[in-house]
Amino acid sequence: MAKERIGLMGGSFNPIHERHLAIAACALDEARLNRVVFLPTGNPPHKHEGLADAEHRFEMTRLAMMREPRFNASRAEIDREGIIYTVDTLTQFRRQMQDAELFYIIGEDTLLELPNWRSPDQLFTLCTFLVCRRNTQDAADHPLVKELEARGARFWYLSLPPLDVSASDIRTRLALGETPEELPAQVMEYIRIMGLYGVSPAPTGAGAMYLKLRGALSEKRLLHSLLVAATARRLARIHGLDEEQCELAGLIHDCAKCMPLQTLQRIAKEHRLLLDKETLANENMLHGPVGAVLAETEYGVHDPNILSAIRCHTTGRVGMLPTDMVLYLADKIEPSRRFYPALEVIRNLADKSLVEATLRSLHSTQLYVTQQRAVLHPATQRVIEWLKRLPDDMVKERLP
Repeated sequence: MAKERIGLMGGSFNPIHERHLAIAACALDEARLNRVVFLPTGNPPHKHEGLADAEHRFEMTRLAMMREPRFNASRAEIDREGIIYTVDTLTQFRRQMQDAELFYIIGEDTLLELPNWRSPDQLFTLCTFLVCRRNTQDAADHPLVKELEARGARFWYLSLPPLDVSASDIRTRLALGETPEELPAQVMEYIRIMGLYGVSPAPTGAGAMYLKLRGALSEKRLLHSLLVAATARRLARIHGLDEEQCELAGLIHDCAKCMPLQTLQRIAKEHRLLLDKETLANENMLHGPVGAVLAETEYGVHDPNILSAIRCHTTGRVGMLPTDMVLYLADKIEPSRRFYPALEVIRNLADKSLVEATLRSLHSTQLYVTQQRAVLHPATQRVIEWLKRLPDDMVKERLP
């Protein structure tokens, strides 16, 4: 049986960005790794200034890799007390995974610093180094590299083109109010919610809500919620709506999604929700109105526009306001949504007309239900007929 090949990628990840993920993906492919373990460090010996709390950096790392099943984040260095040295981490992994081959991923700037690491000769016995270039120079020809190889170090050079992405530059731009494109959308949303790196925390109260959601939702659903929040904020900006209102609706819209049907039905009964039998019998429909109840009673949200958007985000409703449409669409088009035939059309329409995009999305649902030989929810059919008669400017006039 072939040995498992495990890549290890350490760093402060302050914050983690797309280049980190690209390097790991390249290592997976070229070194034929089974998986890559990211190791956010808790107390590095050389980085302190501007370092976000370890728990925040771990959570950002965890969020960044939720879409890649071969990536995972480890608390091995976060939970260890004292100064963290790579040789100790690798010794721990070697002890736990005696039959695995370990590959430690570094940049070529780090390669030239290896002699200054704790117990480098011991380190060389524990792993092969996967080296990613950061400039056009070939570190493999450096005299120091030849010396390290003579001492037992093993190097494998990745073919990823050089690109120097600076986390400190990203932090500076965040503090200036920019949204660096190098950040995964879910990481940027987490930074906003928690108010990291000089970013003003927003929406109000979202940090505490996030911690509650993390315990209530699956990883997949938590990722989806962050991406819906980011998408809703973007659509709100385009269409001149309240960005924080739409963003908060997106963050907590699925707060009831992971509850079993019986629990949803019990909550609906306790709060005397007047719902049709189709909604009461289907958790995919029922989590919307029940989610609005929980948003108010458990998460402290009392804004009627947010509660309305959550309540109708599964079926829509006759008389939908723009905030309702923003959440409905953000739920359907956020970046992690699995492809369906009308997805790109709806994404393009959403930037131009909330009415047209919502109508096109509902038509897509209608077509899918028909193809599945199922029955369209009556509320959805009523919304389709209503939207067909409604010009976009009339919706804007209905803004409170």
